[in-house]
Amino acid sequence: MATLGDPIRVDAGGWGWTWVGDDRGRLRQVGVGPGGHRSEVEVDPHWYPDAFPTAGTDALRPPALRVTHADGTLTTRLVVRDVAHPEADHLVVRCVDELFPFSVEHHVRTHVVSGVAEQWSEIHHTEDGPVTLADYDSIAPFLLVDHAATATQFGGSGWADEWAWTTETLGPGTKVLDSLGGVQPHLQRSPCLLVEPDGPAGESSGQVIALSIAWGGNTRFALDVRARAWAGSPRELRLRAGANPAGAPYVLDPGRRFVTPTVAWIWTDRGRAAATAAFHRWTCDRVIRDPERRRPIVVNNWEATFFDFDEERLVGLVEHSADLGADLFLLDDGWFGTSDPRDDDTAGLGDWEIDRRKLPDGLAPVIAAATERGMRFGLWLEPEMVNPASDLYRSHPDWIVRNGRGPLEHRNQFVLDPLRPEVRDFILGVFDRTLTANPDVSYVKWDANRPITDPGSATLGSDRQANIWVDHVHATWEVMAEVARRHPGVELMACASGGGRNDHGTLRWFHEFWTSDNTDPLARVRMQWACSHFFPALVMAAHVTRWGDRPLEFACAVALSGRFGIDLDLAALSAQETDTCRRAIELARRTQDLVQFGYLTRLVSPLDGTGGERAALAYCSPDRRRAVVFAYQLEDSTTEGP
Repeated sequence: MATLGDPIRVDAGGWGWTWVGDDRGRLRQVGVGPGGHRSEVEVDPHWYPDAFPTAGTDALRPPALRVTHADGTLTTRLVVRDVAHPEADHLVVRCVDELFPFSVEHHVRTHVVSGVAEQWSEIHHTEDGPVTLADYDSIAPFLLVDHAATATQFGGSGWADEWAWTTETLGPGTKVLDSLGGVQPHLQRSPCLLVEPDGPAGESSGQVIALSIAWGGNTRFALDVRARAWAGSPRELRLRAGANPAGAPYVLDPGRRFVTPTVAWIWTDRGRAAATAAFHRWTCDRVIRDPERRRPIVVNNWEATFFDFDEERLVGLVEHSADLGADLFLLDDGWFGTSDPRDDDTAGLGDWEIDRRKLPDGLAPVIAAATERGMRFGLWLEPEMVNPASDLYRSHPDWIVRNGRGPLEHRNQFVLDPLRPEVRDFILGVFDRTLTANPDVSYVKWDANRPITDPGSATLGSDRQANIWVDHVHATWEVMAEVARRHPGVELMACASGGGRNDHGTLRWFHEFWTSDNTDPLARVRMQWACSHFFPALVMAAHVTRWGDRPLEFACAVALSGRFGIDLDLAALSAQETDTCRRAIELARRTQDLVQFGYLTRLVSPLDGTGGERAALAYCSPDRRRAVVFAYQLEDSTTEGP
């Protein structure tokens, strides 16, 4: 227990921050950044900026926390009540309102090995009635930045355009970078951000702040920049990050606890490579499942067959996969459906029984074909969704996420409501029945192909329907955690129309994610380059396909720099193409320990410096004795071939 009034220091491993309570008890930020944990209190604390501004402390700037209290009061004024270290790497600063029985705990967990700090808040109250949280950011540091300061976001046009790199100079005003949709928000914008407060940084030099909102729902970064009156002086930046509160005011009952998403972040003065190394180490140490397990070389049938297959076709693809030397055969969408066979995406979701027209003897013969040839077997599931054309929907039309209006179909399907206990039990049952009936299934691609368009739940009162945006994430995570607990030997890939679930929060229950449905290798070089700033190649699934109509050798070379896989009609390959794929798998065997567990060095950027015409990166073994280098010659996407 620290003494109130003493500086509160957060040492994240070479950087951090210092807080202090002023004479009224308000939490102030003394310093932040490299050396920020050593900042001294040199003037009266009230001169320092608020560490976590609330509505009522600064009427002219957006607050990190905005609450309507039970009696209608719109302001919140917090004072420090106590400071504790429940664990050596865990700091808790508890603040309470001056007037109401309302508290905010600021939690910080450090990972000094990597230098990444995790920060979140927990809100609790015992007021006479519910309070409404209108804004509930997880962090809100105050920075002084150069006029050349930049922010780099990763959001494109949506599906198949994930991880688009956009760098902008931070001018005066408030820049909001948010996502919507609830289930697959990261298709629009990654929950990751780079801020370079002194202006553009390099790989090995310059100030870089890297942030990741570990949240499986809508997220928001808000960068409020204010000029200062003195010529030549730096600008002020209030950087807020957390769940997106747009359309999502949260009604919190007395005695309940609201936990904001964790924001993981680091500030380094050693360039982007140092921030990347930190996030890769933290991701492996604190986030993903089985980080020491080598990820398999996967062959997926999707682009070979789509929904049109039978047992003979699949067994043939399994044999071709084994001949090439793959580790695992993944059967994608289309294997299920009873009254409404899954012949396209209009029917069958929710009815997770074998389609006996396609597979008269079930999955067993196809699985046996794989295991007898020394391969593992994987399966595609989309357990959170339902087609109107399904027995499940006809039996339980009330199980979907909806409000008082007639529900809108999107992609011919609805979202099941995980706030309902019976829906959570159903989803768990899908996994339990499928994996129990097929014990040799050791890999599942968990997909989700629809956003929430009609937010609402019968489990919520009419005055708190907007709670669904937060509660949906927690309910979904509850199911994911239980699936991982019940089936620890099954590897899980997170997929949501591609890269819609590429976040450090959801990844806790998965081994990898599908980086994007866009597998054009020319696009993937740039996507994987951007994604690599926060995620190691171990989790970035990268498959060889026909997308973009590029030379097969080039497609293989790009996929080899991620978790390698193939999604081709192997039976239709020419002898030369078959040999190319076989050699690629042999190369994957030789290099996958470097790619999956080595240190990344980005050498030539496809985004800047060379006009995007070239890219090069390398992975080096931990002992620095071995390395693999990937070098690509890129041409403009409008020209023919790479």
